[in-house]
Amino acid sequence: MNRLISFRGLWRGAATLGGGLFLLSLSGAAEAAPVYSVQITQSVDLGTVTSAATGNTVFRIDPTSGAVTTISGTATRASAGATRAMVTVSCAASLAGDCTQNVNIRLGSAGSPIGRARALTRITFTMGTAQLTGGPGPPGSGAFTIAAIGPNSSKTFFMGADMGVAGDDSGLPTGLAEADFFAFAAESPATPTSGAIGPFRATVIRSIAIAKTSDLVFGRVVKPLAGAGSVTIDAITGARTFSGAQGLDTPVPTRAAFSVTGEGGQTFSVTVPATFDMTGPQTMTVTTSSSVAGTAMLSSTLGSAGSFTIGVGGSAPINASTLNGDYSGSFVVTVAYN
Repeated sequence: MNRLISFRGLWRGAATLGGGLFLLSLSGAAEAAPVYSVQITQSVDLGTVTSAATGNTVFRIDPTSGAVTTISGTATRASAGATRAMVTVSCAASLAGDCTQNVNIRLGSAGSPIGRARALTRITFTMGTAQLTGGPGPPGSGAFTIAAIGPNSSKTFFMGADMGVAGDDSGLPTGLAEADFFAFAAESPATPTSGAIGPFRATVIRSIAIAKTSDLVFGRVVKPLAGAGSVTIDAITGARTFSGAQGLDTPVPTRAAFSVTGEGGQTFSVTVPATFDMTGPQTMTVTTSSSVAGTAMLSSTLGSAGSFTIGVGGSAPINASTLNGDYSGSFVVTVAYN
């Protein structure tokens, strides 16, 4: 018996899965922004200032002319030259349209003063090449707005302020005196928080002073029996010499001496009158001499106290005809820094 075996094919369906990879491009990178920078391209220097013996002196620097005036106190400047600060604000552009917005500016006192300087007050400004578009804020706030700087360009404005200098009684060191200010800039409407620091400077020295330590004393003199004579006190040694006349031992003859004090290492001039009159039974004219020849200099160096001694002598005519009696007079010696 034959068997017929029939094979049936088994079909299996395979489902094809299509795999897709989708890449998402993220474009979140920040756009470049204009970069603002501030430079102090000219600073304030009052030069050499002789401080007052007591109290503060306030100098006012005008931003428009740079003229310096004394508002209070007795300190003096060696120079009358003008000085002011110049601030330069620049804008570096990265894209079209950069640096076309107004710029906010903020000014103020910065840090702690150095030496005898006091913190800046009454900070003022005036435009250079910059154009003021927003009025100043409250007095003393130092806040204002300037017109757009332009791509890759710079604009300037000038600054002034009141700068105080402490006197000798402050006990503060002499030499460099510095009070700093800040100048910040930011594109409007942002509040400026960065920029540059600039100085108001001076070289401060102690006041110069003079005090008498001894008088010019010719002592007791015996006039000549006949003719002319004289008595002379040497300005350096104090020794007494005679021509024709003679002298007694008491009172002890002395030269006049003066003690000068001030800033170490500084030169100064001395003014002694060429003559002065002594009065008594008659007028007697004394011809003076000084121990200082040329420029005098205080001892020590800048930053320390210095001293110097001045001697003044003189010669008085003592003739046979000079009337007996006591004679006295006075003269003034002055000193000033060179």
